[in-house]
Amino acid sequence: MFNRMMTSWFGVERMLERIEHHNHIGLIGIDLSEWKSGLLSELREESFNWTEWLMLSMGRGDIWFGDVVSNHLWVYAAMPDDLGEEESEHFLRGLAKRLREAMIAEAGMTSNESHHSSRFREKGIGYARLHSCSEGTARDIVYEGVLKATGQIRESMVEQNDWELRHELERLLSECSIKSVYQPIMRLGDGRVFGYEALTRCPEGSLFDGPLSLFQFAEKHNHAFALDRMAREKAIRHCPPLGEMQKIFINVTMGIINDPHFVSGQTVHWLSEQGLFPGQVVFELTERSSIDDFDAAKKILAHYRSQGYEIAIDDAGAGYSSLQSIVELSPDYIKVDRSLVRMADKDEMKKHMLRTFVRFAKKMNIRTVAEGIERPEELRLLRSMGFDFAQGYLLGRPQEYVPLEVATASKSGLPS
Repeated sequence: MFNRMMTSWFGVERMLERIEHHNHIGLIGIDLSEWKSGLLSELREESFNWTEWLMLSMGRGDIWFGDVVSNHLWVYAAMPDDLGEEESEHFLRGLAKRLREAMIAEAGMTSNESHHSSRFREKGIGYARLHSCSEGTARDIVYEGVLKATGQIRESMVEQNDWELRHELERLLSECSIKSVYQPIMRLGDGRVFGYEALTRCPEGSLFDGPLSLFQFAEKHNHAFALDRMAREKAIRHCPPLGEMQKIFINVTMGIINDPHFVSGQTVHWLSEQGLFPGQVVFELTERSSIDDFDAAKKILAHYRSQGYEIAIDDAGAGYSSLQSIVELSPDYIKVDRSLVRMADKDEMKKHMLRTFVRFAKKMNIRTVAEGIERPEELRLLRSMGFDFAQGYLLGRPQEYVPLEVATASKSGLPS
């Protein structure tokens, strides 16, 4: 869309026609990609009169249309002769902001976006003062201006997106609007439900495309402790009914375990409210952040193990750090990554790797969980290899509520 040249190259010919009457000219670029209706539908019309629209919307005749190229609107503006470099930048930025506001109003978006700060008004705008334009140098001068303005547009989009995500994260934290879903983990020996992994989900319509991007962004902006604490509380408070021997697997990082609020016993309080105890909780160490000091990590984990909590290493086989964590931390469970499980019945190398995990784990008295099982053939293979537990869409999808009769069922009807 907008990849056609609506005039000569960036409207240079029209700009040259006006040079005789204006000594100083600026170039303004506006990103059009966010408008998906309203004004955008008019822009698709070849007959759309940009010159007339600019005159009516801006109420001035010293701004004129240049071109629309690759989702960017380009206009030229006459500038006062007595402006210095810094004053010129201020003048053009002000014009660009007013032009964008006029376009927002035309698109009917004002009421929906009025809550945004002044930062939003500068999203997707760029500008450049054109120096000493003449017919011989016009293309080079305009090209330099386009490069500068495009860079500003790109930077403003990144900054605004970052601001919007921070605003979204703060909203999620203040409203406690993340939710937990639970995926069953089955015993391969008898088909019983052994427990559930608690998985965080963003609310519908969230700007984050999933929990991974949410947690990564929270860590980048120093909100990891608050988000993880909320996720842990949600996981426990909304946990399906558990039998005495059943477990809830909760994802944490070593960084979070260092959180003083974690040490204070808040988790035990939440468990007690639900009639649960630490022995029913498995802290699943994820690779969202690496472990730099394994000696310190061992001491921290020993503290939690002394209270009854168990430890699992997640995504085993997906990277070097998970294998190192297994060797250094001697977990209670190894959760083998889905990348090794997927189509393993047809891959001899994967079969060999899976057998190696099982043999090693049995020697070290570590229980194994195979993740990501989606096919009966994978399930039969892993059962024959001696895996203790299994998890995947074939056995049960994550869901917000698990009925009591499923959570405590004696038999799950596990596929053979």
